[in-house]
Amino acid sequence: MLILGEIRTCLLRNSSGVRQTVVGELLGLIPGEQVWMSERPMAHAVSPEVVRGVDCPLPTRSGTRSRGVGTIAAHAVISAGRVLQGSVTARVEPALVDRRLSWSHYLSRPGVVEMIGKGSVPDVWQGFVQQLSTAHVLDLGAVSERLIGKVQTNPHLDHVTPFRSARTKTRWAALANNDRSARSCQFTVGSDTSRTIALVVPEADLPDAVRFCEDVALHDWVLTTVLRIVERGDLGSGGGRDILARLRPAINHLMHVWMPGAHVPDSMMPFWRALERRSGFTRQWEATVTRIRDQLAMRVLTAFYDEASPVPQR
Repeated sequence: MLILGEIRTCLLRNSSGVRQTVVGELLGLIPGEQVWMSERPMAHAVSPEVVRGVDCPLPTRSGTRSRGVGTIAAHAVISAGRVLQGSVTARVEPALVDRRLSWSHYLSRPGVVEMIGKGSVPDVWQGFVQQLSTAHVLDLGAVSERLIGKVQTNPHLDHVTPFRSARTKTRWAALANNDRSARSCQFTVGSDTSRTIALVVPEADLPDAVRFCEDVALHDWVLTTVLRIVERGDLGSGGGRDILARLRPAINHLMHVWMPGAHVPDSMMPFWRALERRSGFTRQWEATVTRIRDQLAMRVLTAFYDEASPVPQR
């Protein structure tokens, strides 16, 4: 079995952090369905699943024609009242018959896409994570974009962005393999805004992979955004007030969001630790935060000594 996913991560379009009561309104995408919320150790909320039907080719590494018919599942996530994610997944399984069935069959299996044709599950896994797709194949990112757009235009937001930031996209795929020696996690940075995650996990852990990838996408976005703020801040120039103004967005809106693994199931934590060893997320984060704090401390001390120094008499 296989789960394909795509996540868009961005700043919630509001001038300040959003309270949990408002978050519930933003994520109430289906009337009558409950929004899942948690306040410890960081505010975190997940919308109900929105299901969409699909009937399109699937990406394959070999180029073998394979058709996917079924439904995909999408939900929105808001973390710390500040960061919005649109997460879309499709559980791909080989079809039992080599033809399309009635929609009632697929609607009875929400979030499952049945694969019709000669393509294999590993072939689709490789084709998806390597982004070998062309037009008209399964496009989870488009659904994620529409979901984010629906939340961002909600009237409960003031639609004021306190600083510039880029939206990132994280494409991921988790392949089931119950061989313990085959477990793996590969995180790749494709560009300033594009990432991929390729997972091999036990079949029982496939549902947990969704939460893991959302957490990686969240912290990758936070780290990337703070790094861009520091770069634009040009910390080697300007006075104390200028530096504070440049760093204020990171301090006020993002530094408290950093809690890797806070909402990740225990089964996926070994992958987080392996990712930390190779990619050094937390090491880079701590170095960046230390640099920000050192700059602020130096500016405060400089201002203090300048004010305390006596004015030379003529």
